[in-house]
Amino acid sequence: MRFNTPIQIALFLSSLLFLIAGVLFYLTAATSHFFLSLILFFFFSVIVIYNIVKRMLHEKIKVIYKNIYKVKGTPKVTELDIENAAKKVEDWAEEKENEILAMKESENYRREFIGNVSHELKTPIFNIQGYVQTLLDGGLHDNEVNEKYLIRTNKSVDRMINIVEDLETITRLETEKSELDIRKVNIKSLVNDVFELLEMKAGSLDVKLSIKNESNSEFVLCDQDKIQQVFVNLISNSIKYGKKGGYTEVRFYDMNDKLLIEIADNGIGINQEHLPRLFERFYRVDKNRSRKIGGTGLGLAIVKHIIEAHNQTINVRSTTNKGSTFSFILEKAKPN
Repeated sequence: MRFNTPIQIALFLSSLLFLIAGVLFYLTAATSHFFLSLILFFFFSVIVIYNIVKRMLHEKIKVIYKNIYKVKGTPKVTELDIENAAKKVEDWAEEKENEILAMKESENYRREFIGNVSHELKTPIFNIQGYVQTLLDGGLHDNEVNEKYLIRTNKSVDRMINIVEDLETITRLETEKSELDIRKVNIKSLVNDVFELLEMKAGSLDVKLSIKNESNSEFVLCDQDKIQQVFVNLISNSIKYGKKGGYTEVRFYDMNDKLLIEIADNGIGINQEHLPRLFERFYRVDKNRSRKIGGTGLGLAIVKHIIEAHNQTINVRSTTNKGSTFSFILEKAKPN
């Protein structure tokens, strides 16, 4: 039997006392007011116990309940379940603890992100400052020096522009719920377009670009522009971190009504310890090498957000000095 209100508790305790008192009165009392005394004792017990329970126990628990339900967004407490009060408080406390931990992680992530942004921007800014100072100190009138330093300044400006543009892209992907322009796309033709775009870069590093198609369909449903950006980022990274005379291969495999897409290479590979954080913003496996060959450190983060916007996930497997393979799935387009 459950007792969740002061009156229920008071009636239960008073009834118990009433029985005890009745036995005592019966054994000891011999007056004509026996039953009247019992009735008065019962009602007096109910009143006293009710007020004690309500003021010392029930009201305090009710305040806790109100605060819990207020935080949860419930307008008022409909029923006070004293028996499960402890569990409800423990559940609420655990929920709040998880929220605090999440907030701390978010704050740490924010601090790390701000530090990374400032560090990434500081490098080109200091470079520009040094080049301009050299020109002001007399290099401006030296034709060999001024042209060389202006070219370097322009590269640093381009790097800053790329960082800002990538930041805008990833912020838009994270904060805006813009609808994807899903349409039927020939994925093989899309990859060939990306190959043409990156042909000179691959040629300069002697990296061979190829397609391996083991699927019976070349058409998928996706946002063409965004998936093209995914291929550009992944293939560009594969070329930059590839080996001279190596390869970058895009592979297509059937998975019933889905198409498995892999971008594989035989480049330098990635150590296993870096894989869990690989898609974080500004995370770099080799910071010195990454900055030397260019890039903003946001490419893989952008890839992750685009693939997740298509309700899929991006996966990676890699072995140091043997190469890496990035994979994701897209839905096949139905034949006309």
